[in-house]
Amino acid sequence: MTIFRIALEDLHKADVLKRLVASATHGDVDAFMSSAAQLTWAGGWESALSALIPLGPFSDAVREAFQIAWHGSASQEFGTKRFLTTDLLGKDRLLLDGLSALLPPVSPDPLPQTLYRAQSLRDCRAGHVGPWWTPDRDFALSLWAMTSAPAEHVGRHALLVTEAPATAAVYRAAYDAEVLLDPRRLGTVRMVGTSGPTN
Repeated sequence: MTIFRIALEDLHKADVLKRLVASATHGDVDAFMSSAAQLTWAGGWESALSALIPLGPFSDAVREAFQIAWHGSASQEFGTKRFLTTDLLGKDRLLLDGLSALLPPVSPDPLPQTLYRAQSLRDCRAGHVGPWWTPDRDFALSLWAMTSAPAEHVGRHALLVTEAPATAAVYRAAYDAEVLLDPRRLGTVRMVGTSGPTN
């Protein structure tokens, strides 16, 4: 029975992904959003974006509908934003490229000049810079906790600051509380503080 159930689940997942890709490429908004809402299993969004990225960007109608769902689910425990973000923890490039294909381009309004990000000191010293930033220095640590894997929170953490060009923005939340930046498009990133356990 277990093998049979697993086989049925695999068939369902394959069908959802097939319908998602087909509806995105054909601009069928209703079918696309229905399929996207079913991507609730671990690895679902990773598989979906890997298939979608080479085919995007998609129609304005698909991208606008996805943006509405993304914004609308921000506070939902089991919403699209939560599932997608947690599914892609540690997979920053896939997250950035996927959202670049699925979200409308960020409006040309200038970004806050100075943005902050907290992340592990280990990653910072390794030259890795993550994508989630905020203009609120005091909110940087909380934002990192919400958008990173637990394994990243071992040891000391660093506070980074950058002057972000508008071209680096992939997504900007209401009131600019969260800004998703493509680190590949950033200039200077400075470390302005560290904290956490010393052992």
